[in-house]
Amino acid sequence: MDALSELLSSVRARAASWACLDARAPWGVSLRGRPSTFCIHHVVSGTAWVSTENDGDALALTTGDVAVVPHGRAHALRDRTDTPAVALEELPGVRASGDDRVWHLHLGGAGTKTRVTSALVELEDPFSVPIVSSLPPLFRLAGAGQSMLGEHLRLLAREIESRPFGSDLVLARMADVLFVHVMRAYVETLGDAPSDSCRSLELVSALRDPGVATALALMSRRPEHPWTVASLAEQVGLSRSAFAARFASLVGEPPLGFLTRMRMQRATTLLREGATLALTSQLTGYASEASFGHAFRQWSGMAPGAYRRQQHAPESKPHTEPGARPRAEGAKNRPARRTPRG
Repeated sequence: MDALSELLSSVRARAASWACLDARAPWGVSLRGRPSTFCIHHVVSGTAWVSTENDGDALALTTGDVAVVPHGRAHALRDRTDTPAVALEELPGVRASGDDRVWHLHLGGAGTKTRVTSALVELEDPFSVPIVSSLPPLFRLAGAGQSMLGEHLRLLAREIESRPFGSDLVLARMADVLFVHVMRAYVETLGDAPSDSCRSLELVSALRDPGVATALALMSRRPEHPWTVASLAEQVGLSRSAFAARFASLVGEPPLGFLTRMRMQRATTLLREGATLALTSQLTGYASEASFGHAFRQWSGMAPGAYRRQQHAPESKPHTEPGARPRAEGAKNRPARRTPRG
């Protein structure tokens, strides 16, 4: 499995909502903040502007462009930057179908027509994956409609518009695939030079470095292994000091800090699925429940048993995502603490 696949393999869509927007100028629609939600807007035809809440900048979109709001921030789509936006929930005549997760929206006046297909994908533990948590709060994939992502988006639009038999299942499965397509397109469109708007360039650069990419894949695939800086350096054919320096420079944290992140990511998944503390400790590379519990509390701010009970409490939603508070709203990753290798 390649490094990007390894890094994204644990991210799953928990739920998704879909919309097909047919609008005529003047028009504007705003979407409230949705924690852990990855919002994707594809301009099928026409033009639009997108901006996030309390952000003075707006991105211009044209046919084929895709706008992404990866951290669930409140944002708005408009025909012009000065057009008022109506909250999605307040639009008159909104028609919902199925389980109220597919909307066909018609709004605006009698001017130029724009069509937008949107996906609001709620992800599990998105902030536990460094390349996702470090994304900018809003970005544009210009001309993405001509790529493989565009083919997927066109298939999505047909499912939303026609709703053939089995479309509910198709849409549910497409949410995961769409997320990966967007992340791949984002990585592919970034240049080699740093950009003020691209805080995930460190990891993108790391994926392009054969040695560091191999180390990332090894730790992501086998976080329970007792990796050391020396053993990782040997695997990629570098000296210990050269590997440690290159990894920290490209990824933005030491190798064992990244390893902690991968271990905790696996731990949250196991605990959510009901695994015992003993099994979770074993599968995340800790010698005992005590050492695992200490590491988990340092990372998440709560004991692993408390986290597991919270995830299974019938009336406790929305849950607090462990380790997510410092990384909310696209903030930079909190430096991971080095933990004992089981």
